[in-house]
Amino acid sequence: MKTLAAVFVVTLLASFVVHGEVDTAPVVGLHMAALQGDVDAVRQHIEIGSDLNQLDAYGSSPLAIATVFGKTEAAIALIEGGADLGIKNSQGATPLHNAAFLCRTEIVQALLDHGADRYLRDNFANTASDAVAARFDDAKGIYDTLAQALGPMGLQLDYEQIKATRPKIVQMLRPSPESLETVEYAPIERDDWPVSTPGAQGLDTRLVAELYNDAAHMPRLYGLLIIKNDKLIAEKYFNEGSIEQKARVQSVTKSYTSALTGIALERGLLSSVDQRMVEFFPEVAEKITDPRKQQITIRDLLGMRAGYPWEEIDPAYWTRILTGEYVEDIEIVPLIGDPGTQFNYSNLSSNWLGIILARVSGTNLKSFAQENLFTPIGAEPGDWGTDAHGHNNGCGDLHMSARDMARFGSLYLNEGKFEGKQVIPADWVEASLENYSPDAWVTRDKVNHAGPYFRELGYGYQFWSASVGDHRFDLAWGHGGQLIILLDELDMLIVTTTDPFHLQHNNEAWMHEKSTVNLVGKFIKALPKE
Repeated sequence: MKTLAAVFVVTLLASFVVHGEVDTAPVVGLHMAALQGDVDAVRQHIEIGSDLNQLDAYGSSPLAIATVFGKTEAAIALIEGGADLGIKNSQGATPLHNAAFLCRTEIVQALLDHGADRYLRDNFANTASDAVAARFDDAKGIYDTLAQALGPMGLQLDYEQIKATRPKIVQMLRPSPESLETVEYAPIERDDWPVSTPGAQGLDTRLVAELYNDAAHMPRLYGLLIIKNDKLIAEKYFNEGSIEQKARVQSVTKSYTSALTGIALERGLLSSVDQRMVEFFPEVAEKITDPRKQQITIRDLLGMRAGYPWEEIDPAYWTRILTGEYVEDIEIVPLIGDPGTQFNYSNLSSNWLGIILARVSGTNLKSFAQENLFTPIGAEPGDWGTDAHGHNNGCGDLHMSARDMARFGSLYLNEGKFEGKQVIPADWVEASLENYSPDAWVTRDKVNHAGPYFRELGYGYQFWSASVGDHRFDLAWGHGGQLIILLDELDMLIVTTTDPFHLQHNNEAWMHEKSTVNLVGKFIKALPKE
């Protein structure tokens, strides 16, 4: 995965080559004038009608160059002269992204004053505000790279000034209170959830309005809910979403599978999380050639520590997922690590858990869930996809409404209880949210792997955990941006449903998923710690 450093280096290296213009006046080319901060030459180009948006061989416009090198007067002249404020380079960054990241406050203000779109996202799903959201220490490597690469061209970076200015830039990029007055997010009143308002539950209404204002600019977001103190305080549906929609929740399904495992243990259908996986698959047990697989336990499957690979690292593994022949995959798919020793995200592990639960309960996973989980909390699931043999997929393909996702999440803020009734054992809730893998991710790219907000990713029993600002929380997380975020310290839930990008695992899908992660990350970071 490309890092933010790569984004800015590729973007800014454009300034190494500045092209003069042949047989035209003035003598200094517009790109060179922008680099040098030659305001008179820039204005001459504007007067004679030069193309203010011409990109050089590296994809940089004159405005981008003036912005990067801090040539404020030249940048403002270009802005006032009609340069395209939304022009993007090959990495999707606009002049506002660059001005924000490099803390060019006057240029940021000029761009905003002239109508620059603060909601545009680069190819890494970041808005200009997101570009300065990461902790300075996390972003310092990017600044170091820029200073080294572009210093000979005149780039000067004052780290103390940048560090002090980043919070100011974030504030500059916030919408005005007046622009938020028409933002609507009042919950739809029904019998299934008690409703309230952010103010009545002690939450800053401006922060909530900003969240929903940002959400309105996301083309693939379906639903966004906030529950605080067990009351629905904000709710809105976008694009194809609706209160009735049962969205494909993707890997949020895994967290349901985890809950059902705890219920099966409490019912005596399983004796322990240390039972070996092969006990439940006698048809494949004798075919196993790797003796390590004989030692894999339910605990290993729950924590993504069985040693199986993330299927997306190899097309052959992903093809196995698509066949739906999951039992034979126990032997076919090789281990990449010893069981119990390291985190490796594995959809197959969750599918095997689902099959185990079906076998010990004597019914399919959906029926077991209906009796023991869905009905007790008043949830009405939609479809739940199956494998080639009719087993509901433990890793994904469950369809739920956003409100019913919130009902499920509320169990984990209330020690497994719903309206006073124990649904999931309290000790299982606690065990599920333990962080067994503090290094949980498929890449070590700290700045870019989950966007600029989510940090210190961890993994429990089919639940993620993360830190944003002062807050540590747990979450169910599905492809495309399906989220159930559990802010226990604030007694708050955040639920998102989005385009699931079913079977679409590419940069477009990841960009929109990270847009949702950034959306809620920005909101969480702004919340005061209670």
